[in-house]
Amino acid sequence: MTPTATPTLRQLLQVYMKIGLLGFGGGFAVLAFIRSEVVDRNHWVTPEQFDHMVEMSAFAPGPTTTNVLAAIAYRLRGWRGLIVGTFSVLWPSFLLILVLAKLTAVLHDPWITGALRGMEIAVVGLLVDVIWTLWQDVPHRFLTVAVAVVAGGLTWIGLNPALIVVSAAVFAYLQFRWQSRTRS
Repeated sequence: MTPTATPTLRQLLQVYMKIGLLGFGGGFAVLAFIRSEVVDRNHWVTPEQFDHMVEMSAFAPGPTTTNVLAAIAYRLRGWRGLIVGTFSVLWPSFLLILVLAKLTAVLHDPWITGALRGMEIAVVGLLVDVIWTLWQDVPHRFLTVAVAVVAGGLTWIGLNPALIVVSAAVFAYLQFRWQSRTRS
């Protein structure tokens, strides 16, 4: 699949503002929503390009979703796209924080507490969707499954996620080098 459209700055602003408004859960929970907008609905990048941007953004400092969106905006519209995209995706959250800061007394209301608990449950569902979507693009060999299970276990026991990602990358590189030598 090749990207079929390059958005105008206005289109970029509209889609990124939508992501900023509706992208609840943060982190990887929002990636499925971002993918549905920029890959499936608007065809701005290919699934492979999106996956590569997610992988590279995981190594950059800061929130992965913001980094992914910034990378896509820059790829599509250059520096102007980067500025417009980043501003439009962060602006709704900034406004929401300002409003919530003024309404902290309301947060103890049982209705609001219940709604927030419901949102937490929805975020778990979004995370499962992200894992499933990313898993579809991974070769399903024994070693891949083993690395995923070990990485999950190391995360569960509290090892730093950055260390897990770097270790998995080094392992994959060594595996690739070993396979290249045995084939030649």
